[in-house]
Amino acid sequence: MTSFDEREDAFETEFAHREELKFKARERAVKSLALWAAQWLGKTSQDSEAYARDLIAVDLASPNPDVALELIAADLGPRGITQQEVRRVMDQFLAQAEISVRGSSSQASD
Repeated sequence: MTSFDEREDAFETEFAHREELKFKARERAVKSLALWAAQWLGKTSQDSEAYARDLIAVDLASPNPDVALELIAADLGPRGITQQEVRRVMDQFLAQAEISVRGSSSQASD
């Protein structure tokens, strides 16, 4: 194997790793957002978990990256929570999830 092939393989491996981390962070952020919304909606613990699972499944199945956010915003609209507020909270959860995923990834490689 040439040096070029080795570098190409390393870049492909690194790309796949980064994409996996982004996927995990997104899934965690959607779950956190759904649980946050469930509190506003007055759902029980069990119903909150089901709500989060359903929204994660919708998020995974849809090519639209904002579908879960839009569904949550629609659910929270009658409570006076705007889509901009939901998006702001999602951005916060996504930032936290990215830090968490990077941290757990670096610990796993130690």
